[in-house]
Amino acid sequence: MAEEEESPTPLQQINTYHCLCTTLILTTTHKLESLPRRAEPVQDGALILAPPVDITASGDAVRENLKPSNSILLNIVSDRRPVIVRRDDGFEKRTLLRCGRCNLVVGYGLDQAHFETAEQDSGQQRPMYLLPGGMLSTADMASGKSAQPPPWAENGGGE
Repeated sequence: MAEEEESPTPLQQINTYHCLCTTLILTTTHKLESLPRRAEPVQDGALILAPPVDITASGDAVRENLKPSNSILLNIVSDRRPVIVRRDDGFEKRTLLRCGRCNLVVGYGLDQAHFETAEQDSGQQRPMYLLPGGMLSTADMASGKSAQPPPWAENGGGE
């Protein structure tokens, strides 16, 4: 009997995105257009960038259903103080992520209180939220496309 050989994982395309000031901000195996958005009552339409999937620690059943994905945020500075955003259903505590060069808010992370205690205990990473309109793909930049700062950039990244 011949043993089945595991086929190597095919290489995934790496997508790169830049801040509006041209600083490299994100490398990921995802296309921004394919990422899910935060649902109502959140009004910012932020893209959900899930943490990387560690398929080596997953069981076989899970491994079959997940594709490895990696995302790296570069040249990002986190605000020291969180911002409290008032929403229809209460408040949300966000730590804003800014471009290290031009200080544009490109996304945010949520405070621990928004996540289950079990997730905190397991040490899992939490998702990051990317604000739409704050980044351009490398391909768009190469083609000469330029973007105007989105309206939310003028009020500090709040809703």
